[in-house]
Amino acid sequence: MIHFDEPWLTVHWDESCQAVWMEWKSYVEGDDARRGLEAGLVLFQRKHTSRWLADVRLLGPVRQVDQQWINRDWFPRAIAAGLRFMATVVPKSAIARMSVKQIMSKVNDVDIVNSNFDDLEQARSWLRSQPKIRPGGL
Repeated sequence: MIHFDEPWLTVHWDESCQAVWMEWKSYVEGDDARRGLEAGLVLFQRKHTSRWLADVRLLGPVRQVDQQWINRDWFPRAIAAGLRFMATVVPKSAIARMSVKQIMSKVNDVDIVNSNFDDLEQARSWLRSQPKIRPGGL
């Protein structure tokens, strides 16, 4: 099911692994990036899941100001909403990989279990293997 669709991002509900699937399709920054992340969070809350699939293979570098917003604003709200498992399909671009690594280095491993993949199906398989934790407990 597609929840949000723009040239730079499609937000899906992936029934196969019970996860919000963010399919980043190009470079994006500022309000457009934030609008996409907010759309994903709305779907995440509506589905009462604990799983997130970030397909960032085609994402460009993330500006420092956007990284700060993600870490200081978005991630705390996502964690509060029940985010526990994140599978990241890593970017092809070395610069974008460094941006994603920088963002994830600020996330507490106690709050979120994150695993990186080169392949979308491997990421889905890993998410399916995670416990079905719902916000507020098992």
